[in-house]
Amino acid sequence: MSRRVTISVPDDVAEQLDALPARQVSAYVTEALRRRRVSDDMRAALRAAGHREFPYDPAGAVRRLATRQVTPEMREAAIARAAELLDRPVDEVRADFDRPNAA
Repeated sequence: MSRRVTISVPDDVAEQLDALPARQVSAYVTEALRRRRVSDDMRAALRAAGHREFPYDPAGAVRRLATRQVTPEMREAAIARAAELLDRPVDEVRADFDRPNAA
């Protein structure tokens, strides 16, 4: 079953929707909302498990990566945590992190 709704969106979002074929706008918005719901549910589960949430800041992440603001200590802590979560030896996880991506 479907229902017609009217929404207001910022100009930049409207431009993106205008660029889609008219028959695909509903499917596009539906998929985006369903993905957002899954993302929200996952974040809620992580918060409930004690994980803290970081603000959405892709530009800041790019800057931090470019300026190498991740210290060796931070890197080792992240590797240790990943090893703990994956129940794998730290050296094995570190080797995976150090392995170049196959492109």
